Amino acid sequence: MYSHNQIPIIVLSGGKGERFIGKTNSPKQLSKVSKHPIIVEVMLYYFKNGFNFFILPLGYKKKFFINFFHNKNNIKKYNLNIIKSSKFDLVKDKINVVLFDAGVSTNKLKRINKSLKFLDNDNKLFGVCYGDIYANINFKKQLSLIKNEKIFGVLASFKERSPYGHLNIDKKNRIKSFIEKPIMNNPINIGFYFFKKALFTKLSFNKKDDLETDLLPKLCKKLQLVSHMHKKFHFTVNTQKDLFDIKKIYKKNKNFFKNL
Repeated sequence: MYSHNQIPIIVLSGGKGERFIGKTNSPKQLSKVSKHPIIVEVMLYYFKNGFNFFILPLGYKKKFFINFFHNKNNIKKYNLNIIKSSKFDLVKDKINVVLFDAGVSTNKLKRINKSLKFLDNDNKLFGVCYGDIYANINFKKQLSLIKNEKIFGVLASFKERSPYGHLNIDKKNRIKSFIEKPIMNNPINIGFYFFKKALFTKLSFNKKDDLETDLLPKLCKKLQLVSHMHKKFHFTVNTQKDLFDIKKIYKKNKNFFKNL
């Protein structure tokens, strides 16, 4: 089994988030639901599970992230070690963070690729997540699926409940039954990944290739990607309404994030 402190986590945090907020406002990853910003809650959950090295390939609104993570009060509050040079040692009991400019228009796959320069020879695996998703993933079970030498990636999946009422219709267009917001058969990808670093030397990519549209389909075609079915809590913050909804959940249970 891989040691968690040898697995860096790339937190994708450079997107525009256009469905969420305007150009001059703080990015959604730094919005607060609890007393901590969303991206910090995500990192704290990883840290609680043994991961202590995070790479943030910044882009859009990078100054907000730089100002937050370099703030002395936040460094003390969250026990951060902000890495500022290319040669560094991780501090075992701290949340070690690398922030770098990956470019404003750089897509997710390129952000991941640019982040690999911070991995050393001991890092055979790396994780990838989005900075706006809450989920109490069982990382130990997820990582157990990538031990097979033929598997190069594992993602967390989730069976989502449909937001609509579904109809069961017969051949004569008669409605036989109505199902209100059923759990859908096909699970969704909720954006918590682990990849073997070696896959980037085995697969070739074009300049415009991206994570979901190109890398994942290539791995699927080669039967090198597996799914860890997550059955507990999951919530993605895409819009202001999503932020309002997760705040309502937290308001009902102030220990919500502690129990993730």
